Amino acid sequence: MTLLFVVVTLAYVFFWPPTYEAVTTVKVPDASQTTMGMLRELSPNMGSGDPLETYVEIAQSENVARRAATSAGLASQPEYQYLTSQELITKLRKEMVITDVKKSNLLSIQTRSHNPQLAADLANAFAQAFIDVNLDLSHKGAASKRKFLEEQVAQIKARLNDPNLRLDQESKADEVIYNLLLQKLQEAHIEENVDASGIVVVDSAVKPEKPISPKKLSSVLLALLLGLAVSLQLAFVLERMRDRIKTEEALKKVTGLPNYAVVPNFREDYPEGLGIPVSKERFSPKSLIQNPVFEHAYYKESFKVLRTNLTFARAGKPLKALAVLSPGPEEGKTLVNANLAISLALGGKKTLLVDADFRKSSVRKIFGLQNESETGLPVALTGQGDWEDMVRPSGIENLDLFLNSVTPPNPAELLGSEAFQKLLVEMKKKYDFIVFDAAPVLPVTDSVVLSAHLDGVVLLARWDKTRSTEVARAMEHLRAVSAPVLGTLMNDVQVKQGLYGYGYGGYGKYHDDSKNHTQEKTKVGKS
Repeated sequence: MTLLFVVVTLAYVFFWPPTYEAVTTVKVPDASQTTMGMLRELSPNMGSGDPLETYVEIAQSENVARRAATSAGLASQPEYQYLTSQELITKLRKEMVITDVKKSNLLSIQTRSHNPQLAADLANAFAQAFIDVNLDLSHKGAASKRKFLEEQVAQIKARLNDPNLRLDQESKADEVIYNLLLQKLQEAHIEENVDASGIVVVDSAVKPEKPISPKKLSSVLLALLLGLAVSLQLAFVLERMRDRIKTEEALKKVTGLPNYAVVPNFREDYPEGLGIPVSKERFSPKSLIQNPVFEHAYYKESFKVLRTNLTFARAGKPLKALAVLSPGPEEGKTLVNANLAISLALGGKKTLLVDADFRKSSVRKIFGLQNESETGLPVALTGQGDWEDMVRPSGIENLDLFLNSVTPPNPAELLGSEAFQKLLVEMKKKYDFIVFDAAPVLPVTDSVVLSAHLDGVVLLARWDKTRSTEVARAMEHLRAVSAPVLGTLMNDVQVKQGLYGYGYGGYGKYHDDSKNHTQEKTKVGKS
């Protein structure tokens, strides 16, 4: 990537036409020397704008640009010959830079071109056009001034010649004003015919020797820096993509544990036209394995595999209290725990599914049940209710639910309390299996504290989402409390799209319906 940036930059540096800049400096007259300044002397109530700003606006005007373009012969230059007259003027005004030198009457006129001589000629043409336009304006201003003075002289002369209006004191004042106006009128006549604007060129533009762009060394260095930055960012992104768990081998490499099941994305086994839950429906009864559409699907079979592997996970040791935990949120642990509980119940074992995720209780949603007030583990652990009274049937044989509707301020403390240990003993006496759905491992410590009191834990990784670094950190947290982590589980695997090479092609979907089931059996019998 860095090399690509350098190559592109080198191509730009060596093949892009160089740009040259030329500068002309002109001096404009003081405010008192301008026609407007003289008029202000005669009429103090006139506006008081900054004359230098006025000169800058004139220099940037279309009138000046048009005269400069004509003088420099831009229409025949390769840079401009394909432009219309108006496009040429617009381009020229955008590229030209007029700046006033602070605390002075100097203006700097900067022009650019791919041709160094043209850059200088254009700057000088702009300076001359600026002078010519100001001279025209000066003549017009002088004519207006002369006309104004002539009117004033005529009015005062009329008063001086009118015997009815003459008074000694007033006549003397009129005579003084009359003589002053005559003097100014004479100056106006002279100014109107003077062929000078008061603007002079201080420094003419000369042909530049070096281009201002592209700057080869700085461009190459910048390309190296940008290329390095982009390469590092790309490497970071690719590393994060490669870090995502996509195979059982990658999961085993991080944990050192066997993988107990590969759970496919249930939508792959969902028949079309039956209202498959959309992706935003994270908690839906339609995704539970007792849904008839999964009767012959590997989605349901994968939980049988998980159930079987857990049964033989601790030979000779009871495995009654267990949980499937995930490193982070939105990895599907609630759905997996619910389906595991259903699978255990369908296997003839009396099972209790406990919602122990006090921060984001979701078990009731996945079973499509309404929220109940003041129910859950926190209520039982704080002595505010009997847990057996809060257990409710799920509608599935052998499966009960212990839902939660309370968010305690101290979830970890409750799950690590002596009261919880006593409650767990009572649950084990009544049920063959107790499945806990707890909070993710990494964001909070709740599930880590809980795991230390369980008989077995399975760590879930969502395919192509959970990163190996997250799995490794979760394992560190669990091992720190000596949690009985038995194995792992790959969840939400995209099998049918060919994105996961797990060898269970024959298990993908046994049969679509009973008719197909009969047909398949017939085919096998004939083989």
